[in-house]
Amino acid sequence: MGRPVDKGQSSRPHGTCAAKVRTAPGEFYRALVENVGDILTIVDRHGVITYQSPASLKAMGTSEAFLIGQKIADLVHPDDRERLVRRIEECARVPGSEVLETIRLPHANGNWRRLETRGRNLLADPNVAGILCVSRDVTETYLLEHQLREAEQLARFGHWRWVKGEPAPQWSRGVARILGLEESQLPAGGDWYEHLVHPDDRDELLSQFIDAFETHEPVNSVTRFRSGDGTYRYFKTYAYAEADAHSEIGALVGLAEDVHEEVEAELALKASEAKYRLMTEQASDVVAHYDAEARVIFISPAVEPMLGRKPEEFIGQPISEDMIHPDDFPRARDAFIQCVAKGEQVQFDYRFRHRHGHYVWLESTMRSARDTDGRRIAEVIGITRDVSERKRHEMELLEARERAETASRTKSRFLANMSHELRTPLNAIIGFSEILRMQMFGALGHPRYMEYAQLINESGALLLDLISDILDMSKIEAGKYELHPETVDAPALIESCMRLVRGRAEENGIHLARKIDCAPGGGTLVADERALKQIMLNLLSNSAKFTPSGGRISIALTEVEDTIRFTVSDTGRGIPADQIARLGQPFEQIASDAALSKEGTGLGLALVRSLAELHGGNMVIESELGAGTTVTVTLPKVPYCALPAAPVPAVATN
Repeated sequence: MGRPVDKGQSSRPHGTCAAKVRTAPGEFYRALVENVGDILTIVDRHGVITYQSPASLKAMGTSEAFLIGQKIADLVHPDDRERLVRRIEECARVPGSEVLETIRLPHANGNWRRLETRGRNLLADPNVAGILCVSRDVTETYLLEHQLREAEQLARFGHWRWVKGEPAPQWSRGVARILGLEESQLPAGGDWYEHLVHPDDRDELLSQFIDAFETHEPVNSVTRFRSGDGTYRYFKTYAYAEADAHSEIGALVGLAEDVHEEVEAELALKASEAKYRLMTEQASDVVAHYDAEARVIFISPAVEPMLGRKPEEFIGQPISEDMIHPDDFPRARDAFIQCVAKGEQVQFDYRFRHRHGHYVWLESTMRSARDTDGRRIAEVIGITRDVSERKRHEMELLEARERAETASRTKSRFLANMSHELRTPLNAIIGFSEILRMQMFGALGHPRYMEYAQLINESGALLLDLISDILDMSKIEAGKYELHPETVDAPALIESCMRLVRGRAEENGIHLARKIDCAPGGGTLVADERALKQIMLNLLSNSAKFTPSGGRISIALTEVEDTIRFTVSDTGRGIPADQIARLGQPFEQIASDAALSKEGTGLGLALVRSLAELHGGNMVIESELGAGTTVTVTLPKVPYCALPAAPVPAVATN
């Protein structure tokens, strides 16, 4: 008999699901099992498969008929077997117990698939009589999680999730890694931020988290977290709100990225920029940054006390022609273009107009700017200083030098032009004193007259020599000394000069020696014989004055390639090393004490040097205090100028 129909309800038509369930409940559950996505497996207490749902074919590519009767531990990955056997044994011992495990099973194509399996002990249930295992394929989920962990490790970031109402976020392994902690060391209590966040950053970070729970606004901040070694590192935290089914904020999901090196570098850069900006702003020199068109990008405050103009007046404006003195603008413009185009450092001075209208002398050093990679860019960095005071001194020195040179030229021209006027009276004095000394027109009477005449003659001759030296030096300085070159026999000239000084040397007990080192027929050069004789006599007289009795003076003549070398050495007192450089300058003498003081004007060596240089040669002095002095004059043998042309003989005419 059929089941009565409930009153108040109409009978259902045939063929409905309700009718099928009532008529065939086994078919209904079989259809569910065969079409569900999860894999249903029943194993006995030894792990042998007694039932396998058809879902295994779709998930693993293996039919249920192949799997039934096999021991599941023989099918899983070798690394999972021992653990799986142990878990089956644990589950089989306690009726109704459940276990959750992830295992790897082979797919028919040879790949390993990861299955998350939940097993329940139903050995006591006669309809099941085994351990019911419900499995789902989590291979893709595992791969994503594995890739996320690798990304966290490579990029040094971690993720976390903070469910509303829970005391602390759930941290990923990546968070622990970048903090240098184990996962178990991450705080899970409500005071987690006191353990991890820097005291100065806690309030700001928590405030942003609370705002995010209430306003759905994302969190984006840089905060200091304490790492495992106790130091604080900068982490960038980004989080967004996750809504639940009721559109309420259910959790915050976020990322934590280690940005310590970047932040430290940025802070160091800012500190460096602040330091250099402070130095730039406090420097008395003006520091400026220009683009390729000479427009000012930056200029330091020092420009105001220097030029009476505020920095704001220059920013974005080019340095125009009306700011720089017209005579200086082309030079400043060309230097700037050279710096931009070629990258060369340039330095130039110019006059810049002050706010009050007058010009200020400036000196600018400019070089091309470079980017962070060290590559040159078309911009210029300039350092400018006020050199008005220096320019004033330079102009004063220039004027003083011009006045001194003018006075020197005037003196030299005066002395050169006065040669005849000075020599003529002296020649008369010397001539008349010589007549008196020789008593050419009769006896003078008193013997003292003879002595006075002799003194007048000697003093006049000495004064004439001094005046001649002064006049010659003045002519050289004035550029009016003319050389008359001719072929000179150097050995004969030396012999002639030695005869002139031999008498005085012998009177003082000084020995004279000479050495000629020339090839046969050699020793000739083209020179002004009078000037060359003046050179040798000055050197010999100088040595005779400073060589004590019993000393020695040596004259050497040497041919060296295309030059003739005259060397005069003595065994006199010598010259201090720090005084040698002074010799050869007009009116310079080093004999300052009574023992070395001698007559003279200090023009002897100056004339020697000047006459040698007029011939294209030079003079070198070598001396050692207490050991003597050697002076070497080197002159070219090759004529420094053309010899005078020989006179053309007259041609007889009929």
